[in-house]
Amino acid sequence: MEAVDKLRPEIARLIAAKQERRHKLAALPFPEKVRIVVQLQRMVAPILRARGRPARVWRLTGDSAAVPPVPRGGSGGTTIS
Repeated sequence: MEAVDKLRPEIARLIAAKQERRHKLAALPFPEKVRIVVQLQRMVAPILRARGRPARVWRLTGDSAAVPPVPRGGSGGTTIS
């Protein structure tokens, strides 16, 4: 694999931005990481259900304003407090 310094400047910038994003995500508190996972679950659930696959979206307790409820369509959910 080529060294980063030999890559085109755009590629090097993208790699640096990716590393910075990973560091920022790693520094987030655990509850915020869980909220991000729930948001991703909500985004992918309609796609999975349209393909006939089960989708589970965790329900967060005590923070309903941050993550609005999403219809679950009969597939159970897990409560995270």
